[in-house]
Amino acid sequence: MVQQHTIALLPLLLMFSLSGHALPTDKDQPVEINSDSAELRDKDGYAVYSGNVKMTQGSLEIDAERIELFFPDKELTRAIIYGGERGQAYFQQAPKTGEKLVRGSADRIIYQIDPDEIRLLQNAVFCQKGSEQKGMRIIYDIEKDIMRAKARTKTVFRPDNVPGSCEHIRSAYR
Repeated sequence: MVQQHTIALLPLLLMFSLSGHALPTDKDQPVEINSDSAELRDKDGYAVYSGNVKMTQGSLEIDAERIELFFPDKELTRAIIYGGERGQAYFQQAPKTGEKLVRGSADRIIYQIDPDEIRLLQNAVFCQKGSEQKGMRIIYDIEKDIMRAKARTKTVFRPDNVPGSCEHIRSAYR
């Protein structure tokens, strides 16, 4: 049986925010990662968490098979999030107080700190306020709240007066 690890990241990683557009209190919350295994190479500015990985910071939740963190010079610059045999990588976050969760899933997700964006790659789905975008590559600019899809896409828009839900986009790791 694999032992479950709960890893509270180093104080240097606690300073980063995984969303500039999200709830203002998210960036002030501690980052917590639960995984079946963890490897930290502090000198190299690299960490990898594997096996049923759950990462949270405030309203942000990420579920995946594997997460790699890159933090050269003691500052997080990006995270690469991988799905696995159980399903796709998944994220959800409350963009503002009182708003429905923004949700997405893909075979691989890249969170880039500068610019503040989430890239959903391979079989990507992004859902906000019930409107859904599917494609091979979706880029969400968190700070500007702009979604861009690359390659062939399928979009379902819901008018504000026809409330939709993103509840059907769920994590395979829960």
